[in-house]
Amino acid sequence: MQRYDIVIDGELTADLVDPGLALRRRNSDRATILSVPAVDPGVLGRTLQLLESLGIGVTAIHKVEDVEGDVDGQAAGEDAPAAPG
Repeated sequence: MQRYDIVIDGELTADLVDPGLALRRRNSDRATILSVPAVDPGVLGRTLQLLESLGIGVTAIHKVEDVEGDVDGQAAGEDAPAAPG
């Protein structure tokens, strides 16, 4: 299954609450990475709109392939950038 990783500069200390978004959050080297399932293309757009409405800037978006058993949330191909929806 594919997902989008949205990189935000700085640590996001609270979860983004939106019942229509299935977001996973992790912090990594003074950045926050939000993982969004790619099964519904509208979820990426809604997530980006939510971040924009909160004044949170996006550093990068990567389309990655989820690897089953992926413990730390990083998967092969994570460096491949994806165009925003």
